[in-house]
Amino acid sequence: MPSRGRPSLRPPACLPFGCAVDTIGRTAHPEEQRVSAEPLRIDVTGPVGLVEIRRPDRRNAIDTATATLLVEAVARLDADPAVTAIVLCGQGGDLSSGADMAEPAPDPADVPWRQTPHARLLRAVRTSALPVVAAVEGWALGLGVGLVGASTYAVAGGAARFGLPEGQFGFFPMGAAPNVVRRVRPDVVLRWALTGRRFGAEEAAAHALVTDVVPAGEALTAARDLAAELGSAPRHVVTAGMAWLREWAGHAMGPLDDWSEEHMTFAEE
Repeated sequence: MPSRGRPSLRPPACLPFGCAVDTIGRTAHPEEQRVSAEPLRIDVTGPVGLVEIRRPDRRNAIDTATATLLVEAVARLDADPAVTAIVLCGQGGDLSSGADMAEPAPDPADVPWRQTPHARLLRAVRTSALPVVAAVEGWALGLGVGLVGASTYAVAGGAARFGLPEGQFGFFPMGAAPNVVRRVRPDVVLRWALTGRRFGAEEAAAHALVTDVVPAGEALTAARDLAAELGSAPRHVVTAGMAWLREWAGHAMGPLDDWSEEHMTFAEE
């Protein structure tokens, strides 16, 4: 595992894995309520709740505090009866360049991976009661790719870039890979993980990592539109559909999730 102070992977300043958020309040204008708190912004417009990671100076790398706040944000939107879909994005276009390298990696011998904020974040997104649509314009690496895979749908701008570079740091992406393999063939995920190479939106779409590709600069708008369309059914229908999807994922992927979490390590040979 790289020690603190080791030069970060370029371009993102992160180790790719795989202030409190204010309570969402109702205003005199129910069609558009905004609650902002660094390092997140929550924006509820009509039935769509948007969660924006706001750490552009780190290419939206996610530290422990941000991961915890993201888990809380998804839970709060899940519980909001007026919200029927969630959009996940990053300020400046990068969804996330991974887990923040400024923090030392957790030691699974001390804290099991599934109990860490980053693992809880991936689990919160993939088990949300509502459809989650990820919007990617720039980078999604490591944990960022895990978030794409954990989301119900993912919209990429034409210039978006993806990658699983954990192997360059000496470990297999046990955190991100089980989320990605929900949509991508295992042999393709393995190739991405072993080579660590970056790839674009077209390749991501060809292997179903992303569900929609739009012209550069239009990912967030398209993600909002898709979320609004998905949430056009009554909320109880939406949540029933998501429960059905979680049941399928539990049968299909549950054993792999458990095995990967048990074998998660950041140790270099």
